[in-house]
Amino acid sequence: MFKKKSILLLLGMSALFLLITIGLVIPKIGGLTYPSIIHFDKWNGVNFLGDQADFLGVLFTGIVLVALNVLLSSRLFHKERFVAYLFLTANVLISILLLVFSATVVGNN
Repeated sequence: MFKKKSILLLLGMSALFLLITIGLVIPKIGGLTYPSIIHFDKWNGVNFLGDQADFLGVLFTGIVLVALNVLLSSRLFHKERFVAYLFLTANVLISILLLVFSATVVGNN
């Protein structure tokens, strides 16, 4: 499975976005104060306040989802290639969403 260039490209992009996210979060996590703004919108203002544990919980959940998708795609590759590619593409999207979330939270706090 890991010999195909397209799979390596998807895994590499996902890993790159996760490393950028971790590189963004590690130096800034100590500076987050309680209450940190986790979610806000234009009409209601601040909707969800949290602390470092909430922020790290979202990141941990995203990393677990990426790991689970890699595991599922490696198991399903020989039977259902389309589903394996779908899981790996979802990994890239999850990694991008984690990067956007982390940049937003760190930038607003």
